Order: sequence, then C-alpha cells, then structure tokens
Amino acid sequence: MILLGLAVLHSGFVALTYWFVWAIAAVYLAYLVYTVRSDVLTAGAEWVRLNRAWVRIYELTSINYVGRGSGTSFAVVIKDRERTVELPLHIVQANKQLWNLVYLGMRYSAGNGAEVNRAMRAQFPELAPRTPRHNNS
Repeated sequence: MILLGLAVLHSGFVALTYWFVWAIAAVYLAYLVYTVRSDVLTAGAEWVRLNRAWVRIYELTSINYVGRGSGTSFAVVIKDRERTVELPLHIVQANKQLWNLVYLGMRYSAGNGAEVNRAMRAQFPELAPRTPRHNNS
C-alpha cells in the first residue's frame, strides 16, 4: 500500500495504469488474506491441535472459558500435563464432528477431576463435577 501511495505521489494517477503496480497490490492482498485465515484446527480420537499447539483431550487437567476482545468472542483454554491450547469457540463449533470430539474429551476429563472454571460450568453445566449419590437402603 505504501508503494502504491508512493507511485501515485511520484507519477500521479497515471501510475495506476501500470500492470506491475496492480500485481504488487494483488500479492499483498493475497498475503493479508492468508495470514488472517491461517488457523488450522485438527483433532483425532485422543488429541486436538490448533496450528502447532496440541493437547491430549482425554488427559486434560484444566478447562477454562475465557472472553476475548470486548467480550464478543470466546475461547476454551484447555491444558493437559504438559501443553496448553486456546480454542476459539467460533472455529471449534463450526465443524460438528470436530466439536463432538473435543466436547467428549472435555466431559471425560471433567469427570476424572480436571479443573473447570466457573464461567465454563455456567456455559456448559454438564461439565460440572458430579456429586456421588449415596444409596441409603
């Protein structure tokens, strides 16, 4: 964009008629689109990965619901013994099968003692730790 501005300042709007000016602008625009849309989320039977960070979803030790920005977007920060991944909810929930894998892993881990923050329990009450039922008979 700076080059485009300099070309216009140097040669006037005639610079916009040169093909290489538009080629440079197109390459820059393609780069911007690539960097904005570069989040890659994948999951397997026992793991979830966002870009290069990954965790084992059935061995989670902590599950936290956090707000991002001005409270318009939300993420789930999940940790296993060694690693941490912050999963933006709009990305995870866009793919139903992928969300099912992650969600089941979170439920399993919550049932096995993973720490679940209050905001996460408010949004997903089924992740709250269960109190054992005692049979008095």
